[in-house]
Amino acid sequence: MNEQLLQTIKQLEIKKEPEEQTLEVANQSYTKNQLAHFIDRHDLSIAKSWKKAEIVTALTDWMEKARVDLLNSEPELLSFYSQNLVKAERSFDTYNSNLSDSDLERVLLLIDYGLAYNVDGQLWLPGETAGAVSNIEAVPEQQDEADTNQTDAPENKPEQSSQAKKRAQTPPPSVFTEETVAQKKQTRLNYLKKQAKKKKRKKRN
Repeated sequence: MNEQLLQTIKQLEIKKEPEEQTLEVANQSYTKNQLAHFIDRHDLSIAKSWKKAEIVTALTDWMEKARVDLLNSEPELLSFYSQNLVKAERSFDTYNSNLSDSDLERVLLLIDYGLAYNVDGQLWLPGETAGAVSNIEAVPEQQDEADTNQTDAPENKPEQSSQAKKRAQTPPPSVFTEETVAQKKQTRLNYLKKQAKKKKRKKRN
């Protein structure tokens, strides 16, 4: 276990669960020294000399967008977060000795972006954050459906095109009728010419 990671996680511990399920209230649970960690960690344009309430407001505004961008760009982290926190039936023990270094890195990353809070050794997440994660998870499913529809669509186009060609190549019934009448007239005319020639020959004889 990476002791440095574990020590940082312990330094960001808050002693009791926030009274409201919101980012801002959760961030108010941090001390100014703890809030300074986030300013340094993300190189934020927030002065440490500001009043705590001002720091909390600015940090919360940044986290609301940054957490979504993080989960969208890190599918493995999203999966870890969803399985171990959002959908988990038991609380996540932050100080579990069986956690790997990768797990600790993910835990610290979640804390750094306001996706989870170390409440007395247990990871806690605001209710509004769980809702945001559900929306993120729904996007890939919708995209898969859209991709499937796009894949199926071209397969139907050749059939439609082929049918259209058949319609274009097949003359309407009126054309058949005109051609048939013309052929009959020509045949009749040829027959009459032959008959006229025969009559002329008979007269000469």
